[in-house]
Amino acid sequence: MTLPLRVSVTPERADASPGDALTFDVTVRNASDIVEHYGVEFLGLPDGAQVRTEPDVAKLRPSESGTLTVRITLPVQPPAPAGTYVLGALVRSKYRHDVSRCVEVPVQLASIESIAVKAIPEVVTGGRAGRYTVEVSNGGNAPVRLYLAATDPERRVIATFEPGWVDLPPGTSAQALLTVQAPLPWNREKQRALTITATPDLPGATPGTGNASFVQKPRFASKFAKFAGIAAGVLVLAAAVAVPALLMARNAKDDPPQNPAAATAPVVVPPTVPVQPSAAAQPSQAPPSAAPSEAASSPAAEEEQPPGAQAPRRVDLTKPKDGVLASDTFRDQGFLSSADPGSISVPGCENATATAVVTDADQKRFLTSANPDDATKCHSVPVLLDFLQGAPAGGLTVVPLTKDTLEMEVGYTDLSRTTEPSLAVPEDKAKARGGIDFVLVRPRSQDGAATPPVALTELVITPLR
Repeated sequence: MTLPLRVSVTPERADASPGDALTFDVTVRNASDIVEHYGVEFLGLPDGAQVRTEPDVAKLRPSESGTLTVRITLPVQPPAPAGTYVLGALVRSKYRHDVSRCVEVPVQLASIESIAVKAIPEVVTGGRAGRYTVEVSNGGNAPVRLYLAATDPERRVIATFEPGWVDLPPGTSAQALLTVQAPLPWNREKQRALTITATPDLPGATPGTGNASFVQKPRFASKFAKFAGIAAGVLVLAAAVAVPALLMARNAKDDPPQNPAAATAPVVVPPTVPVQPSAAAQPSQAPPSAAPSEAASSPAAEEEQPPGAQAPRRVDLTKPKDGVLASDTFRDQGFLSSADPGSISVPGCENATATAVVTDADQKRFLTSANPDDATKCHSVPVLLDFLQGAPAGGLTVVPLTKDTLEMEVGYTDLSRTTEPSLAVPEDKAKARGGIDFVLVRPRSQDGAATPPVALTELVITPLR
């Protein structure tokens, strides 16, 4: 049976993105023998799409054709999910609903990326470490897997995410815990700018970024506060002991005893209590059994400290592969490594804050200071070896590649400092100052000679006893 109308749509298919406006021309031919009024509507559109038809109705005589123009605007926010939509251009009579025809029009809707990253809080103040909650949102129209990372311009911050990546459907968000660590500054507050990125796993995709700040309190300020707190506690304790004693002395002065003889009478010791001889009556030499040296070397004392428990250990500084090292490469050995361009001015090396393992022309390998972007530059910047908080060294020997070219400044936990041209700190010296907090190895001053590189090969570390 011949249909009473014929329909064609131009264009027959379309490609679009969220927010685009599409135009279709729907041509209708009246194949019946009476006058008909035809209208058109589009089926299968995404939610939020807007449709406008001009004219609303086509009035056609028998065998007459007419065109209706349909304009479709796709939503921007929220964007329609990406994919292929098969639209239906449905044309039917206004008065005879059994007279209709539908033509399919495929529309391919492209995917868009809209990734937002936010750190909560934006600023964290702390010591060596800080924590943030990172919120990542997918405002695009396609599901995406995002890999999280955080960097700072100086490349001194170590960032750890839990979890390290998230899967987000369109219009959803998720949170991850960010922990950052960095070496403590010397004596001034340090603000480290962080750039947090969420990178899609698609090639060429644009990552979402967010910003945060990590403010670190200086090393010495925190220690002064700690010692001030200890001193305040000692003063309070001393006052608690001294005040009652003073009151007792004052009462004794104001109320003398009524029987003066009783005040001066000797104290009679009961026979059952043995009387210890006074210091003047004791022999000049103590019995052998009471000698402290023998007590300290008794078998029981030796059992409390097993042999080898406090033996020095050697750390090979050339064990990592050649190249720039992360500051916590030697964390398992009890210290962090970095360079300190602020202690000695080296032209062109103002940003040389990293350490690296390099091999020279004689195939000798050593640890040295370096530019974070180039391990071959800035080897004369002092190298900082910073022992972990709460774990100072009890003695230290630094082995250089070339003798008599370097010296080191040693910082102790009691905040004192010494300069050691021999690159060694004996155990008794470190113990007397509370242990070694850090060492700064630098070139020794040589008038008229080229500045030697800070080239180190090994450490010998003695635990604090």
